[in-house]
Amino acid sequence: MGTLLPSGDPDTWQLAQISELLSNVMKSALFLAGGVAIIYLIFGAFQYFTAYGNEERATKAKNTILWAIVGVVVILISGLIVQEVWNLFAG
Repeated sequence: MGTLLPSGDPDTWQLAQISELLSNVMKSALFLAGGVAIIYLIFGAFQYFTAYGNEERATKAKNTILWAIVGVVVILISGLIVQEVWNLFAG
């Protein structure tokens, strides 16, 4: 990923630079949220593999995996919604 801020003096930014800044912030936020969801997915898988037949731990791990996948889906859908709304108003 490149720099978050567009080039130039912030006092003289036009609509294009502000649009670029908002786009960069949204991309960074979605990237960070996706990374956290993937970490939880890996953590849940590790918990599941180390449950060693303990049903309580296995159930907890399955729930972690399930909610991590739900998180990834929500992040993807929110990214699409933000992109479509942005295109509707900015395009």
